[in-house]
Amino acid sequence: MRTEAQTVYQKALTFLTRNEILCIHDSFLKLCPPGKYYKEATLTVDQVSSLPALRVNPFRDRICRVFSHNNVFSFEDVLGMASVFSEQACPSLKIEYAFRIYDFNENGFIDEEDLQRIILRLLNSDDMSEDLLTDLTSHVLNESDLDNDNMLSFSEFEHAMAKSPDFMNSFRIHFWGC
Repeated sequence: MRTEAQTVYQKALTFLTRNEILCIHDSFLKLCPPGKYYKEATLTVDQVSSLPALRVNPFRDRICRVFSHNNVFSFEDVLGMASVFSEQACPSLKIEYAFRIYDFNENGFIDEEDLQRIILRLLNSDDMSEDLLTDLTSHVLNESDLDNDNMLSFSEFEHAMAKSPDFMNSFRIHFWGC
């Protein structure tokens, strides 16, 4: 049983409205095994990645990796994910999580390998020529790699995203239809 105090507390910690939190809570519980108190209930990565909003997202595996703990989602993990992808989340938070999602090899940088994986996923293409992929990667690095080390640090990525008018609009997901 949820209390109003829990909802108020979660509202204070997220960019979600009270109604969104309650809607997400109801949807979360519908996916969980029956009879579990919500604090004990968890969802698997497979359950979360099969949600309609993520099923078609080319980065669903990375999103789930970044927001889950040991491939399991608690209700708080789901709320955190929904908050970051909400329209109300601040740009700095969205940029921080975008960086973590795009850092495929988790080395603290977005390097050429990461950029190539991002490009292939965004273009939904596995058959792109190596030359075109290299050209696109080089173009991104030429525009964003300020210290010319062939990778983007967080500050370089942040600078590039701050100049991108579409970033805030594209880094949104409505997970639960709330």
